[in-house]
Amino acid sequence: MRKKLLVVLSLMFILVFSACAKTTTTSTNGKEESIKIQDDLGKTIELKEPAKKIISLYSAHTENLFSLQLDKEIIGVSKSDKYPKEVSKKKVYDYKEDPENIIKAQPDVVLLRTTTAKAHKDFVKSLENAGIKVISLYPKKLEDFDKYIKTLGKITGKEKVAEEKLNRYHKNLNAIKTKSSQIKDKRKVYFESTTNDLRTVTKDSFAGKAIEYAGGINVAKDATSLKKSSIASYGTEKILSKASEIEVYVAQKGVMNRTVSVDKIKKRAGFDKINAIKNDRVYIINEKLISSPTFRYVEGVKQLQKFMYDKPTK
Repeated sequence: MRKKLLVVLSLMFILVFSACAKTTTTSTNGKEESIKIQDDLGKTIELKEPAKKIISLYSAHTENLFSLQLDKEIIGVSKSDKYPKEVSKKKVYDYKEDPENIIKAQPDVVLLRTTTAKAHKDFVKSLENAGIKVISLYPKKLEDFDKYIKTLGKITGKEKVAEEKLNRYHKNLNAIKTKSSQIKDKRKVYFESTTNDLRTVTKDSFAGKAIEYAGGINVAKDATSLKKSSIASYGTEKILSKASEIEVYVAQKGVMNRTVSVDKIKKRAGFDKINAIKNDRVYIINEKLISSPTFRYVEGVKQLQKFMYDKPTK
């Protein structure tokens, strides 16, 4: 009888212990699956698990999500998305249209640029009221790029891939900087961000840091930021005051600067006095390579370095 009682008590102990262990494991797993981040507008977002259905309404977000191997998870993009080529297979959405179009798709997450979220608050509110997580991200400075990519990795469960991509990115960028450090006669550069008012960029922006990494000297380091953005005011008068200093003139072409061309720059009044014009060192670079927060930035810095130090071709 005593032996049977011991067996029963032993079994009861094992069952109780197993139940407790199971409860603890579930609780721990629950915490691990829960994802909490703060977006660039200071909003705290919590996800129960990595996002599996994503609509990205900013081209850099889209490009970076593809870089993190999230093709299947991307169920929608914006109409301005062109890269990589796989975006052409995705359904197109627009924050200027009825938010119901996105609500019907039932995404886990909608990714926006911060300026878009601030300019279209009603759109954001409609999505949030429908239970959709809206995350606004945008790294204004190059130093914020790592944090931005890691946040995308955390949201999507691709933290390891994000880390690997960033390691490769920094390795390639450091190789360019090592090459630049060996250049003794550094070229002085003016970078045009927009034809409108001939604006430039802030020194700590993606394009501003690219000049430094490529081995150049930014003649517009004194440029003043506009509305706390990476775009900076400068203008014709200041540019011409440094005409003899500017050895290389680079203008980005894209959404912010659609109509720019080498020929148009050369024909501007007074620009014939600029050293870069005289020596045929005027170049156009893709805005997406030099000012957009993506891994292709390395390609943009390489291209900028070639503009500065390769012999000009006519």
